[in-house]
Amino acid sequence: MLGPDIPYSVIKDTHSRLTVEQAAQALESTPATETTTLSQGYVPDTFWLKFELPPALFDGQARWLELGPNFIDDIRLYYRPKGSTQSWTLKQTGDLRLGQSDIDYRNPVFIVPPPEHQNGYEAIIRVQSSSTTILQATLWQPDKFLNHATATTSFWSFYFGLVTISSILAIILAVVLGGRLLWSVAAFSVTYVFVASIQGYINWLMPSLGVPLQHYLTSALTLTSYVLLLWLCVETVDMKRHLPWAYRITMTIGAITLLLMVLIPLDLYGLAVKIQALFYLPTSLIFIGSVFYVWHLDRYRPSTLLLGLSPLTCITGSLLGLFSAFGWIPFKTEIYVIWQYALLVNMLLVMSIAVYRVREKKLEELEKHQLASELKAERDASFHQRQFMGMVSHEFRTPLAVISGSLENLRYLESDNQDRTPRYNKIQRATDRLVQLTDNCLADARLAADNLYLDPQPANLFEVIESAAALVELTDTHKLILSTEGQPSDQFPDSQCTAIIDTALMRIAFSNVIDNAVKHSAGGTIQVDCSRRDGRIAVSICDQGPGIDEENAEQIFERYRRGTHSNRGAGLGLYVARQIARAHEGDLKLLSSSSEGSCFAFFL
Repeated sequence: MLGPDIPYSVIKDTHSRLTVEQAAQALESTPATETTTLSQGYVPDTFWLKFELPPALFDGQARWLELGPNFIDDIRLYYRPKGSTQSWTLKQTGDLRLGQSDIDYRNPVFIVPPPEHQNGYEAIIRVQSSSTTILQATLWQPDKFLNHATATTSFWSFYFGLVTISSILAIILAVVLGGRLLWSVAAFSVTYVFVASIQGYINWLMPSLGVPLQHYLTSALTLTSYVLLLWLCVETVDMKRHLPWAYRITMTIGAITLLLMVLIPLDLYGLAVKIQALFYLPTSLIFIGSVFYVWHLDRYRPSTLLLGLSPLTCITGSLLGLFSAFGWIPFKTEIYVIWQYALLVNMLLVMSIAVYRVREKKLEELEKHQLASELKAERDASFHQRQFMGMVSHEFRTPLAVISGSLENLRYLESDNQDRTPRYNKIQRATDRLVQLTDNCLADARLAADNLYLDPQPANLFEVIESAAALVELTDTHKLILSTEGQPSDQFPDSQCTAIIDTALMRIAFSNVIDNAVKHSAGGTIQVDCSRRDGRIAVSICDQGPGIDEENAEQIFERYRRGTHSNRGAGLGLYVARQIARAHEGDLKLLSSSSEGSCFAFFL
């Protein structure tokens, strides 16, 4: 290899004006001390290298000189017997010359005959490129080169066959299943065309095109490959969900980088790559930091570590390749090989992850669909239950009316029989209780209906409250007081406490709260006050009961729930009362509660 095995001297031709004779004369005074692969980065200069090929390297047989990489624009090989003044033998190749070669191979290979003189050859190579300036030159024994070429061609055939299958699979999955991750995998397939260009397959397989397609593909895909790799990596670790600000920065920089392709036809490719490097380096650091953040966020679970390790390896490999292309680190073929392996492994891994995620998403959707079906069944059952309760409650109305009427007749006919009066009172209380429960069930069914219809009419709230109180059995120890703004209600005109309501429903609501006040207090005053607050009418109902625990303050408004101090009722009263208030675009709230009593308020 030129460099590690064959030392050389090198000079820089800034303006590309030197002839081979001028370059040979300038190289005479430059010692052959270079022992590494030539790697100068993205520079517009031309470089001349001089080295010697002694007879011992030939052993009387021709040798094959392999030159690369394939993206170098122009490589010219000059050689002649050492110490002679005869003209130089010229062999020329390069990306712009479609990889011209003595041997039909993907890399340019020239046949160098064995020297006729004992001094061997002196050789000069001229290198000029609009891409990064790198030169690899390897002198082969023909049989060993054939073995090497067969092995590498077999490997790359397997490699591109595998990536072709994976790319087709990625595109199919992206079309069928969708999702940003799968589309990033499908788009990333373009990168393998870049690998094929780097390896010289475009010129080798399509020489009849007669245009430097490989040259322009390498330039354009160098820019797009880094962008697509970043997109694939950020989707792999789901950066949009974990770090949305970093995701936006990465995607914005990627879009700007793609715009740099307009510089290629302007012969400013080197400038475009330098600008891209300025963007790519900080973006890569942001991504690497994001991977560690996601690992920390997920407590370093093995699956998350594996998920982030592959894109992290690809980004690291791409950075090493970038540093090598700019000449910041010594050129090593292994860097590019590892990067190309990592691309394939990452793509296959990401596809597996994507399919797994899609499977999980499908299972979630199936579960949601099942839950929706169960919820619909529950709603239907609830609807039918309310219909049944409404129907039963409606049917209870007639026998309850018969019982109440018969009871009044019995009271009238046997008014002188005081022994039976307690029994009649007991029957009356039970009947009234059933009537109230029936009204609540009917109101609940009506409120739950989709086509709820209210019959709002202006009404004096005190009249409605008095009729509601008539439905409640007040004991001798209870006293109902009506007031307006805290003053006796008879001191205010009726219009002071007038609202537009559905009288039947509001009567049920008021009676429920008044009934609760009676049931949950041993006696005392039940204060009902009508006032105006913030432009709304507030009807407060306060008792002198034991109060309501703080943890039960909201629970008591739920359907079929009762407070801890109550073991009576069905738990519908306050729920129905609140729903009626809200149907009137108002509300029912617990204003205060203590050991001295509770105070509820309707806001209408």
